[in-house]
This record gives sequence, C-alpha cells and structure tokens, in this order.
Amino acid sequence: MSLQSRDDGQERDDERDDGTAARICVVDDDAAVRHGALNLLEAGGYRATGFDSAEAFLAWPGRAGFDLALFDIELPGMDGFALQERCAALGLNMPLLYISGRGDPDMEQRALRAGALALLRKPVDPDLLFDHIERALGLHGSIT
Repeated sequence: MSLQSRDDGQERDDERDDGTAARICVVDDDAAVRHGALNLLEAGGYRATGFDSAEAFLAWPGRAGFDLALFDIELPGMDGFALQERCAALGLNMPLLYISGRGDPDMEQRALRAGALALLRKPVDPDLLFDHIERALGLHGSIT
C-alpha cells in the first residue's frame, strides 16, 4: 500500500467548524499527479493524504475521516466509479470530485449521475479545483 500524508500542524484559513483544517484524500495511480495534488492542496491550507489505488484507500483504517475525496476515474484494478460505489456501501458519504485525463461527455455524465460534484480534466486547473472544494465544503458560496 502506498500512502502519502501531510500535516504540518500550522493554523489554516480553510477550517472546519471544530477549528481543524479540512481533510482531503487523493486517489490516483500516477505518482506525479498525486504528489502535485497533495502539494497544491497543502499550499491551499488543507490536510491531504494520497493513495496509489482504490484498494489502498479502502484498506486504510482512517478512511472515514475525510471531508472530501478526489478520485481518478481510470485506476488499475478497481476504477474510480467502483470505488465510489464501495464507499457508499461502507457509509463513506463525503463529497467527491473526479479527475481524469480522458473526460469525455459520457464519462462526465456518468460521474455526475454517480454523485460526484464535478469531473475535472487533467491537468487540473488549480483555481477551478479550489472553487469546487470550497463549494463542496461550504466555505465560500457557489461557483459562477
């Protein structure tokens, strides 16, 4: 299992009601994308943890502690859609954003029907990602 967790303990601007930074999990088999997302999220004030597969995420005992999920769709083994279904079956009902390098209209519709807030195409625009995260966490209103 490959896991990257970052938490520098610094005070954050984007905090939950209990005063702690929102926790976001990133599931992507591409190490460069995963590490880039983790660094970006941390720079944005979030606590981010990365997993290289759906199976690694599901095997992690702390999986219920996330406020938002960022799942790649095209994962080896269990794909992002199957991961979302498994999460729902386990009662893990955190807001979800999908990312994909392919992102055609059919895939986007499937993602939205599955309950995702959005399907973002790689490379992910940081401003768009943060807009969706903030909306999902109820931090700053809606995207216009």
